[in-house]
Amino acid sequence: MSWIEKLDTFWKGLAIGVLFPLLCFFCYWLFLYSYMSFPVKFVKYLMFGQMLSNTIKMCALGNLLIFYFFLNKGLNNATKGIITSVVIYAALVFYVMYFHEEAF
Repeated sequence: MSWIEKLDTFWKGLAIGVLFPLLCFFCYWLFLYSYMSFPVKFVKYLMFGQMLSNTIKMCALGNLLIFYFFLNKGLNNATKGIITSVVIYAALVFYVMYFHEEAF
């Protein structure tokens, strides 16, 4: 059994699906806004500019790459975990959009 086949569990797919957008969020801060303190001032800056939900969407879009990789390798259980993490991030985006960002 190869190391890729060992990833074929729902919980490992869910963990990868939740952690990869967080890594993308950190890299976004690191490459573009490293002069701000992470996470307090950076998140406040995104909320003030009403960009937090868009940033979360772009970071969660990285799950699409992992989804297709797992799908092509035949790791169907891990793919289910990735889809579940996308639903979690969609709920987070709706929460941020409706309760933390002002509507125009």
